[in-house]
Amino acid sequence: MAQYVAFRPGIEVLAPSLQSFFEAPGRSYTPMIMKIMIKHGLHQLMSIDWLPMQLWLDTQREMAATIGEHALFALGKKTPEVAVWPPGIDTMEAALASIDVAYHLNHRLDGEPMFDARTGAMKEGIGHYLYRADGDRRAVVVSTTPYSSEFDRGILTGTARRLKPAAEVSLDQTQPTRRRGGDSCTFLVRW
Repeated sequence: MAQYVAFRPGIEVLAPSLQSFFEAPGRSYTPMIMKIMIKHGLHQLMSIDWLPMQLWLDTQREMAATIGEHALFALGKKTPEVAVWPPGIDTMEAALASIDVAYHLNHRLDGEPMFDARTGAMKEGIGHYLYRADGDRRAVVVSTTPYSSEFDRGILTGTARRLKPAAEVSLDQTQPTRRRGGDSCTFLVRW
């Protein structure tokens, strides 16, 4: 699976969680970000609730090509601050394990939420963040989403640093990555 390609039509992203797009990379990028946003029709982000996932992915692709992937990393780091999360997250393990639920809470398919907090039912169609402990203060998270490797690394970094400011996240280059045409990216988290 390639980066920046939605797995199916009808997937939407919760727009208010994307408002961090304007703040994350830094003020020096604001004019370029606004130009990209206007080009993709996202300049009125505050007035819409949901937007097509593919449109958001296209915007991110252009941002990476124009500004650089470091901007997507910065955007990803900001995302945990503004996204909808399940309640009761107070440990690193719980935070990393809950990323998949949060991811599904912030997406919907054909107008229906992709995670039902009441029943715990999760819809397929956007990939997953699969967490597993890997020793003392270490974890592995495998992402099978269509987002870029750097955006995912930013999300994991932002999530981990909310609980442990010195946490580090790296892309495991010994495993397949989406940027090299793989179906997933594997991230190593240490805190």
